[in-house]
Order: sequence, then C-alpha cells, then structure tokens
Amino acid sequence: MRALIIGIGQCGTKIADLFALVDFETLAVNTSRGDLEYLKHVPQDRRLLIGESITGGKGVNANPLLGREAMKRDLPMVMKKINSIVGYEDVDIFFLTFGFGGGTGAGGTPVLAEALKEEYPDSLVVAIGALPLREEGIRPTINAAITIDKLSKIADSIIAIDNNKLKEGNDDISRAYERINYTIVERIASLLALVDVPGEQTLDASDLKFVLKAFGSFATVGYAKAEASKVKSLSRLIIKSFESEGLYLDANIESALYGLVAVHGPPEVLKAGDIFEALDYLTNKIRGKQIFRGFYPDPREREVEVVTLLSGIYDSKSIEEIVRTAKEYAKSFMQAKKEAETKKSELLSGLPDFDDLYPGGEVYDVSSPRLEEVAKRLRRGAHD
Repeated sequence: MRALIIGIGQCGTKIADLFALVDFETLAVNTSRGDLEYLKHVPQDRRLLIGESITGGKGVNANPLLGREAMKRDLPMVMKKINSIVGYEDVDIFFLTFGFGGGTGAGGTPVLAEALKEEYPDSLVVAIGALPLREEGIRPTINAAITIDKLSKIADSIIAIDNNKLKEGNDDISRAYERINYTIVERIASLLALVDVPGEQTLDASDLKFVLKAFGSFATVGYAKAEASKVKSLSRLIIKSFESEGLYLDANIESALYGLVAVHGPPEVLKAGDIFEALDYLTNKIRGKQIFRGFYPDPREREVEVVTLLSGIYDSKSIEEIVRTAKEYAKSFMQAKKEAETKKSELLSGLPDFDDLYPGGEVYDVSSPRLEEVAKRLRRGAHD
C-alpha cells in the first residue's frame, strides 16, 4: 500500500517531519521559510515555500484568507511537485496533516484537497488535523469550525486529533506538542505497517480504503500496547483502544459506521476467545455493525499492539463544542456589526453637504490667466 504524507503549515509540516523519520514519503508545504528550515527529516527538495509574493516567506499570522490565497497562487507548483513524486505508481491515500486553528493549514488544506481529488480520483484524500486548545481563544476556534465545514465536503475522512489532550500529564509545552504529534504518527504508521502483511487474517489496502471512504465524516484511530507478559485479558486490551484513554478525540463510538481492528503480538497471547469476545462487543456497539479485522501472530514479538480505526462518526463532543462556539460568536459578531452600522446611519443621517452650507461659493483655479491678471494689478497697487 502506498501513502503520501503532505504537511501543510507549521503544525502539519512538523507531523510530516516525524513521518519522514519513519521512512514515509513526505512533502512539506508552508508559507514560512523559517518553519521549513526547522524541519529535520523531510528532504530539502520536498520542502515547498508558497505565497512568498504576499507573505515574504514570513507566514500568514493565523489568517486563513492569506493561507488560502497562498495555496491558490502556487497550486500549480505544488501539484507539479506531487506529480513528480507520484510518478507512474498509484497512491492509495494522500494524508494531509495540518492544524485546524492556524492560517496556512486551515486556509490551504481545503484548496489542496480539492485539487488532489480532481487530479487523482482513484486515490483517497484523508485530512489529519489537530483541533485547537480551548484556551487558544476564539480565532483558532472559528478557523477550525469553517475548515471542518469545507473539508467535510471534499475529503473522504477527517481524522481529528484533540489538542486538549496536551493538558494531560506534566510535560512541558514543547514535549506535550511533540507527544501529540508522535502519537498521530505512531498510530497511522502502525496501522499502515500491518496492511497487506500476511497473517492469520489479513487486512488489505481495499479494506482500509473502504473504511476511510466515509463521506467526509470523522474518523479516529485508537491504540493500545502492553508487554505480552503483563496482558491478563487481551479482550480488555482491545476494548481499551476504543475508550477515551485510547482515543485522541472525544467521540461517541456508537455513532460509527465502520470499524477496523488489527492485533499484533506473540502467538501464545493472541487467544481466539479473547479476540472474538472483543470484536463481538465492538460490532454490537457501533451503528454500522461492520468491523474489518487483521490478526498477526509473530513469535519474535514481546509486546501486544492493538491498532483500531473507526469512521463514519458524526457524534463528537470535541467537534460539536468547536462548531457551537464558532456559531455563537459569529451570530454575536454579526449582530454587533449590524447594530454599529445602524448607529452610524442614525447618527449621521440629516447632515447637509458643503454645497448646502456654502451657497454660491466659487472655487477658482489659481493657475488661470484671469487670476494671474488680478494678482498683477494688486501687486502694482501695493507699489503705488
């Protein structure tokens, strides 16, 4: 299975950089030259600066209008680079990584997603975006809500990562963001690593594409891992991956249409009874009742790893809070704007024009011959 990771904006390119570290094909696109230079693993020829004519290479300061315009202006360059990477071999999935609350990512990602859907109709376009913290304020929230709306009409699935998970634990801010980004990469990379790999029951590329082709709805990737010697109940470990501690999005999994479960570990731990108990529980729990599964016993392993994917989700507290907050603010702002315009109109109505107050006033051109003659006579009179 072939996937191309395209990072857009500061958040997105940092995530793409970690994917490059684990040998994925990546491309970094940004309006900030400094952020592109900061990357460590994306090859230099895979780093594209866009919108330089309008930003000077200094970013868009969280303004999605500038981010959108930057991507539009340099879209031919970006698509040409993608075409050169893709070559003659099909790409199964384009993963677009970005931050919902920023400017380059929020503004540019929908533009690129639409272009990819047109250019590569047989490939999936899946957006992987980090939702803003509540404490970041109203502007990132508005950016996120509008971007969610736009991508829901274009992307096959939206994998949303809730940055409010940053507040869990005692990490400093840099390590907290790094932990979130690493978590995204670990889950997606682990899932892709098990596709088309021989096992007792194998997940193939068509299974994953079927689950992710979910009408622009939300998806979430769950994860659980433990030392094999400490696993007392494999069924419990699998179920744990679908619970709040295993997910990075506050979502109602019962609303999901599709599910996928991959279990990897030493054969003696992958007990059939435990596995099917968990799968039966999950199948009955989700709305769509469809679970794809892959079992990968490996005697070399000393850990049990569970990677899960749920898609077709329309019920998420994280998303609903962002959209509701943005709507309330927009309504309040538009009302305030309307009131201000009404106040201005009422205040200034009835004022006359200058012509009404200065009737018969004639404006003379000081360069006219008539005025020059008058000036000469006045000067002569002064000398007399």
